[in-house]
Amino acid sequence: MRPSIAVIAALAGLLSGCATFSRDGGMDEVQATAAAELGRDVIKVRTDDDVAQSRQRTRNLLRAALSADAAIEVALLNNKGLQAAYNELGISETQLIQASLPPNPSFSYSDIAGGGDFEIERRVFANALAILALPARRAIAEEQFRQAQLKAVDATLRIAADTRRAYYRAVAAANLAGVLEKSRLSARRARSWRRNWEKLAPSTNSIRHVKTHSTPTLSRSLPVPG
Repeated sequence: MRPSIAVIAALAGLLSGCATFSRDGGMDEVQATAAAELGRDVIKVRTDDDVAQSRQRTRNLLRAALSADAAIEVALLNNKGLQAAYNELGISETQLIQASLPPNPSFSYSDIAGGGDFEIERRVFANALAILALPARRAIAEEQFRQAQLKAVDATLRIAADTRRAYYRAVAAANLAGVLEKSRLSARRARSWRRNWEKLAPSTNSIRHVKTHSTPTLSRSLPVPG
């Protein structure tokens, strides 16, 4: 049976589905995971407005005392590698859309030595094969898109975890430095007190000597009651 143009059109209508771009460039999975695991929103910096908003948010966070959560948000907003993973996610979505679309129909007629009918049938058959291969192409593109989503999620969680570890290490180092500084000051005060005591020691010994030798003399000089 020879495929007809009507058959190809019907296949295209059934297989292509409704392929459209998402509003967030495929970021829905990343944002949902970040909200659930980190309690933070993540954004994909795409426009100049996004850049300005990211910088302003970073400045606001750095004006206050930096907490672990604030440090994570600063890292997520400013990590170029993470933004690259988000951009790759958008590219993967574009490839998914392209793989979901049927090939553009092209028909031409040329009658060379009476072979016009055969030429038309060959081109129609080639279009039919491309349409029949559409589900496989789309399945491959969907898997690639899913992998890009997982990569973006993994990068987000990894950067958050690395930032949290670095934050607590810095806090621990600062606390240790504070303890060591207090110990140093205490030791210096102890040495200063000892030096002052050693300076006062001769006078203290003299006073004790005077008290010790003067008491018998005073006792002998006092009259004995009759």
